[in-house]
Amino acid sequence: MLAELIGIAVVGGMIVGPLVWRVHRDHVNERAQAVRAQAHAALFRTLGGESLVSVQVEAPWLWRAGRVVLSAPSDWTSLLEPAWANVVEHVPAGYELVLKPVAPAALPTVHEEDLVLRRAA
Repeated sequence: MLAELIGIAVVGGMIVGPLVWRVHRDHVNERAQAVRAQAHAALFRTLGGESLVSVQVEAPWLWRAGRVVLSAPSDWTSLLEPAWANVVEHVPAGYELVLKPVAPAALPTVHEEDLVLRRAA
């Protein structure tokens, strides 16, 4: 009798456990998307429309706080200063605000011999 109850509890836990975890993660991700929407709206109002500043939100985990990441190309980092001042008001407790200027991609070096055009046929 006891072995049957333990078996039922183990099998039930294997079925119900992942479902409960998935529902919890869905709620956390939904909250992160709501934080992203609020941060993006604050950014939109601050800069007077769409800009080159992007907003990314990472949902929190048990061992890590959530993150709101504002990034802009390296030539447009001056937009980050007025942006973060208003976005920080909409970042809830348990989230970090991270400013991340994006460095431009390095251009490939072109050698002179690569520029020589070969004759076709």
